[in-house]
Amino acid sequence: MQKAVVERFVSIINTHDLTNLAEVIAHDVTEEGPIVVDAPAEGGIAAFRTGWEQMLSSFPDIHVALDGMVEEGDTVAARITLRATGTGFYRRAEATGRPAEWTGFVWVRLRDGKIVYFHGLTDRFGVLQQLGFIGSDDELAAKVNAAN
Repeated sequence: MQKAVVERFVSIINTHDLTNLAEVIAHDVTEEGPIVVDAPAEGGIAAFRTGWEQMLSSFPDIHVALDGMVEEGDTVAARITLRATGTGFYRRAEATGRPAEWTGFVWVRLRDGKIVYFHGLTDRFGVLQQLGFIGSDDELAAKVNAAN
């Protein structure tokens, strides 16, 4: 039952239309690892929506795939894969136009059929490399070695 709410949330994100977000996100949702840069963790649905609006602006073609979910009581854990092209401003940096694919994990708690707690972790380092904001592992190691 709880998994269906997470599936609906992902389907809303994948439509790139947040009109129906309140169907699955509680007005008082608490978020850890906020999606929006510098957003307060306890910003409720408004901050949560702002975060996803920022993501959709940065990555207009974003697609989130659910790779697997585990449900226990009011909690769902999910492994996700995100695919997108960086065509918008992201994390204080200009668009590079590069495609990226990165994985993440989401831990949510639900109440009355809505997400009241959302904790998302993604491979931010990997996506920043793919978008060209930071160098490859070898380039970064070379910089460290050159500095020593």
